[in-house]
Amino acid sequence: MGRQGDRAAAVALAVGLIAAASGCGQRGSTATGPVEPYRGVALRVAVLGDPGLAEAIDDRRGEWERSRGGSVSIDARTEAEADDLDGVDLVVFPGDRLGALIDRGALAPLPDSLVAPPEPDDDRDADADAGGLPGEELAYDQVAEPYREQVSKYGGERVALPLGGAALVLVYRASALEGEAIRAEAEAGGVSLDVPETWEQLDALARFLDGKDWDGDGQAESGIALALGGDEVDRLGAETFLARASALGLHRDDFSFLFDPDSMAPRLTSPPFVESLEALVSLVDSGPEGMAGFDAEAARSAFRSGEAALLIDRADRASTWLEPDDEAELGVARLPGSPKMFETLRNAYDEADPPNRPGYLPGGGGWLVGVSASSAAPGAAGDFARYLIEPETASRLRIDPRVPTIPVRTPLIGQGPAQARDLPGLSSRDWSDAVSKTFLADRVLVGLRIPGAREYLADLARAVASASSGEEAPGDALEAAAGAWDARTDGLGRDRQAWHYQRSLNAFSTADTPPR
Repeated sequence: MGRQGDRAAAVALAVGLIAAASGCGQRGSTATGPVEPYRGVALRVAVLGDPGLAEAIDDRRGEWERSRGGSVSIDARTEAEADDLDGVDLVVFPGDRLGALIDRGALAPLPDSLVAPPEPDDDRDADADAGGLPGEELAYDQVAEPYREQVSKYGGERVALPLGGAALVLVYRASALEGEAIRAEAEAGGVSLDVPETWEQLDALARFLDGKDWDGDGQAESGIALALGGDEVDRLGAETFLARASALGLHRDDFSFLFDPDSMAPRLTSPPFVESLEALVSLVDSGPEGMAGFDAEAARSAFRSGEAALLIDRADRASTWLEPDDEAELGVARLPGSPKMFETLRNAYDEADPPNRPGYLPGGGGWLVGVSASSAAPGAAGDFARYLIEPETASRLRIDPRVPTIPVRTPLIGQGPAQARDLPGLSSRDWSDAVSKTFLADRVLVGLRIPGAREYLADLARAVASASSGEEAPGDALEAAAGAWDARTDGLGRDRQAWHYQRSLNAFSTADTPPR
């Protein structure tokens, strides 16, 4: 569908919401019974790539159906089935799929009225009695700003609503940092056991802890567990690398990170990327045996078993950090920063004081829900999308173990991980603080979400794995990845990909539609 069709869909969506508002309660009217503004409307929702999330959403549709009078069917789809969205009214999808959906004209722009708070009105009580206005219960200002203004937008245009977030965090075993003997040894060696503020401090801490019996079991343990090998599911090695590289390579005065925004030339061979991969590879010697080939689950297993003191992982995987009935104390922190940052035009580093510490959101930021541009009922579809992210629904989804995400509402983030009750040793306060500081950092970098994002990331994951195993030097591995990126960009259309990359950054003026 073209931009004109997108605009028509947005207008239809806005009109549908106004109609729903009228049905839910006229100003000054008296409620005479249940109001069902979408009676007879049947919505079809496609959930891409996660059957568990589809089941969780299916369990939540009943309240909307009862209050609106419509019906909702949930359709779980594999990634291979994502290209056919005929007859679909809403799409629930990972953020890294956003560019591909935009490229196909699959999503309708969302009007501001969908998320705007209601205007003050003298007859507010009457409206509340009659069911309220759209947006009245949304409390959209509770949603962390990067999700309101970056993750759910493309080219500055709102094209989805944020269903859930994603963040990388540093997890550590408190016993490794608190013992008197280990503290005395660290002090003598000039190593800080405080939570690291910079990646260099993290490197030093991992090297110091490696080979020491920091848990008192009579055996030497490792310093850190990292996913550096091939990982087609979590892609944690590539995401960890990008998080580290962003501290060095995302200058506070720059918007573009991975590519030159005009030519789409990859920046992977520039100093901050090479330096970051060299540093990650050097940590192989501070990890468990075989760490160079670890996928995400292998890294979690090493940490969970007490074999490693430190772990970098996704915040939503907290339930995997301890064995059942293990009450070991765990701390959680935001990822470190860098005392310097690279300025691309001058090809030089600038000092960063305080450390440059952007928040990195993997996987394109998390999960989104959008209205299909071809929906026959865009008003009802927008209302159901809003319902899915309302405070009450979000609270219920937060505690559902089938939901592969973390909250984006600040009150829910403050409640800690959903699994906290089963993990008495995990500091919920630390977890909340780490996620909040990631989301509320001065700069937030949303993971790649242009068409082909996962394939680009797979190219990078192969480079990380190759360098970690010693098959290639870090610089050579990144040069190979850059070549793969160039070939991929040419295959998809360089001008078209440049349009998408600029739109994805929400910082450039572009044409409304991509070049053909």
